[in-house]
Amino acid sequence: MGVRVVTDSGCDLTREECTRAGIEVVPITIIFGPERLRDGIEIDKDTFTRRMAAGEMPTTEPPSIQDFHAVFERLVKGGNEVVAVTLSSKLSKSYENAKNAAAGFGGAVHVIDSLGAAGAESLLALYALECAKAGDGAAEVARRIDPHNLTHANFFAVHDINHLGRSGRLPRALVALGSMLNVSLVLKMNESGEVGLAGQSRSFDKTCELLVDSVLRAIGHAPNCRVAISHVEAPGTAAELAKMIEAKLGHPPRAERVSDSPLTIATHMGPGAVGIFAIVP
Repeated sequence: MGVRVVTDSGCDLTREECTRAGIEVVPITIIFGPERLRDGIEIDKDTFTRRMAAGEMPTTEPPSIQDFHAVFERLVKGGNEVVAVTLSSKLSKSYENAKNAAAGFGGAVHVIDSLGAAGAESLLALYALECAKAGDGAAEVARRIDPHNLTHANFFAVHDINHLGRSGRLPRALVALGSMLNVSLVLKMNESGEVGLAGQSRSFDKTCELLVDSVLRAIGHAPNCRVAISHVEAPGTAAELAKMIEAKLGHPPRAERVSDSPLTIATHMGPGAVGIFAIVP
């Protein structure tokens, strides 16, 4: 019996990467007015970016119980166990819906709350794949990748705090702090997977430096750390963050990836946003 890894499309692994690795992606729905478009299937990054630049403001909807059930059923019927990694349960109902779908498979499906998004999901999904290839069963893979059993960090910054404010995923007090006082915020996903404040500065450049410092305080200088940097239309900033991490860490991370944020995250973060995610197994 094999172990298959599943994520939702809040994960920043590309479809091509997932296809090569054998990771299944359950799409989140991007909603533009009356249009309901499955992320990565009925809408791509270029179309999404163009519509956002034209002033359209989308919303998102998590995969349904039925969406997850259909994927789990196909994989289990194929003789596999399943480990699914989802967006933080404090950000989305993806985790809740996946758990409800998993209940019908007699323990063959294990669902993990990433306590984050984007790069956090990617790191856990790739680590799950590594553990499965090493011969671990699904229950052991799920235990090993559970963020509660790892040292981990999820920090990010946005250019326009109002994007997160509109989504309802940021406390009003923080929206007020960022917009009314005109300060740049370092935000984090806490141990419960909720968004909170980690620091602030008067410039986005300084915020990026604080972002790196916050991650390194969380994970130390562990030689086996794995790092993911996600960005929304900010490849230059992401590349600078990668250089800064390696310089301050004192060595290259064991694994590092820099990628575009998934559409679901871009919807709520806005252009220019960057995030740094790390795990230490």
